[in-house]
Amino acid sequence: LIRKGFKPERGETRFHGTAPRMTVLEQNPPPGSRELVGARVTLAVSGGQQMGTIPTVVGMTREQAEVVLETAGFSVGEIIEEASQQPRGEIIETRPAAGSQAPMPTPVALVLSGGPSVLRVPDLVGRSLGEARRLLEQIGLVVGDVTSEGSSGSLVVGQTPEAGASVAAGSRVHLRVAGEAP
Repeated sequence: LIRKGFKPERGETRFHGTAPRMTVLEQNPPPGSRELVGARVTLAVSGGQQMGTIPTVVGMTREQAEVVLETAGFSVGEIIEEASQQPRGEIIETRPAAGSQAPMPTPVALVLSGGPSVLRVPDLVGRSLGEARRLLEQIGLVVGDVTSEGSSGSLVVGQTPEAGASVAAGSRVHLRVAGEAP
């Protein structure tokens, strides 16, 4: 521009995902326009790729983590579930790791706890069938066969495996109820 008799002037700096730092992104007046010698030409330049620090979301729910990541300028990437001693559904890790620098808007993978791989069967005797079903689902177990002992009501009167037994996540717990099976 100087060799052609114009006066270059630096304008705004914009972050850009692919243009290296200090690369001209735009000029005003635009290329090819007719201007008098000595006219000012304003240049918008690249600040390069914007970097950010991956926020800490460990211990949060998936929904909470998504809000925090998006507010920080990142996108939510792959959702992975792994067995862990943390409660089911809690964030146990991010990839890239919290505190690391990454280009924005990098997708951040969330690793959710699938709960422990070995669970203790809760004591369900005396609970309603609906309450027993909800409790088993919350901890990662499944209601198996439900048999009725024929009396009225729907309270759990027996279970297999017994309370306190160690079982794999996703195992079935068979229930005996006093009343008719639904």
